[in-house]
Formats: sequence, C-alpha cells, structure tokens
Amino acid sequence: MLAIDRRKTILEIINKQESVKVVDLSQQFNVTLETIRRDLEKLENEGYIKRSYGGAVLNQSTNEDLSINIREATNKEGKNLIGKKVADLIQDGDTIMMDSSTTALCVAKYLTNKNITIITNALKIPMVLAGHSNIQVISTGGTLKSTSLSFVGHWAESAVEKYYVNKTIISCKAINLEHGIMEPHQLETEVKKRMIKTSEQVILAVDSSKFDRKSFIKAYNFDEIDTMVTDNDVSDKWMEILRDNNVEYIKVND
Repeated sequence: MLAIDRRKTILEIINKQESVKVVDLSQQFNVTLETIRRDLEKLENEGYIKRSYGGAVLNQSTNEDLSINIREATNKEGKNLIGKKVADLIQDGDTIMMDSSTTALCVAKYLTNKNITIITNALKIPMVLAGHSNIQVISTGGTLKSTSLSFVGHWAESAVEKYYVNKTIISCKAINLEHGIMEPHQLETEVKKRMIKTSEQVILAVDSSKFDRKSFIKAYNFDEIDTMVTDNDVSDKWMEILRDNNVEYIKVND
C-alpha cells in the first residue's frame, strides 16, 4: 500500500473511532512503529488529527478554520445519510440556496434528477452538478476563501440578496443549547445570514459531530430555522428547544 493510501485509511479509522494507538496501526498495516509515527505526524501537520501519547485523536477543534478536505473526511456516513434525506425534501421547480458546507455538498450529489434552480456560494457544488441540464446553477461569485472553497465578501452577499427562494440549505460548525447555532468564520456567516433572510424555508442539515459544542461566532438563533435534519438522537432538552422554536426535527432513517 502506498503511503498516501495508508494515511487516508488511517484517517478513516480515526474518524470512526476518534482515537487510535500506534502499535495497533503498526500491526494492522504491517509496517514499523516509526512509519506509523511519521504518518500521524503528517496528518497532524495537515490539521486532521492531534497526536497523543502512544497514538492520536481526531482534531475536533470548532474554532479552527479547517480545510474542506478535512471536513469532508469527518462523519462521511452521517453526512451522506443526511444529504439523501434533505434531497427527498426538494421538489421539482424549487429554487434553492445552498451554502458551502460539506453537508450541502452531500445534498447536491442526490439532486441530479431534480428540475431545480440552485444559488450557491460554494465552488464545488457547481462542479458536482455540471452537465446536468435539468439543474440551473447560479454562482454568487465573490472572494474565494481557499480553505472552504467558498465565495465570501460584499459581492457574494449582494448576489444572495438579489433572490428570494423556496428553500435554503445550510449547515454549521457547532450547535449548542445555550448559544444556538455557531460558526468559526465571520465572512461565511454573513453570507449564510443573507441566505436565511431570503428564503421561505430554512433547512439546517447538521450531523451528530456538531451537537453540544461551541465555536467562535453566535451565528443564528433556533427560531430562524424551520427544519433540522440530522443523524443524531437528540436529548429531551434538545427536543424542548426545538419545539419551543417551532423547528421540525427529522432524523435520518426515521
């Protein structure tokens, strides 16, 4: 196995287990302890993990502006289930705003048979949907943010404000009972705020890794959300918050 493939597999293991031991990986891949340590060092330098004594843990910082490749590798199974469920809520003829989250990207992959219009500040969503003539994709343009491959700034914000759509699909960095829906980056938050204001229905697509955590910016309140789609079994406290704010709760596989 090539080193790059081994590191990819190691990252998938850490995403599932949240922690690994050097000795276990050494035995699993039939390589030396030093080889595994070098792999973990590289993954740490790239922001995927944090090394610990004798092993490594998943980098779960909610304040760091992690690259889209790192975020795509986090809870892939949950995001894909959410993506499929959200796509089921989309009807032919809908006009949709989509943010640049990796969860929204998963939604886009399940929309290819819909006759819809999408406005997005993401770079990758138009690439995924290119070639599907049944979907009109409008890019906001703006200043490209390299870590998230999203368009931000005045141009992107102004573009969003020109439209009014049926549905907005967004995700977030963290969701917290006390502080609401949270984000790490102000410019992306400003674009999302405008998406929320220009939509009849706001769908928050949020996987289980985001719950009961905090980030830098208190971005949106629960009463700004109409529907939450998640792979997470929420507690009674969460259900109370959602009911009090008239948020429809949809769990994948329900």
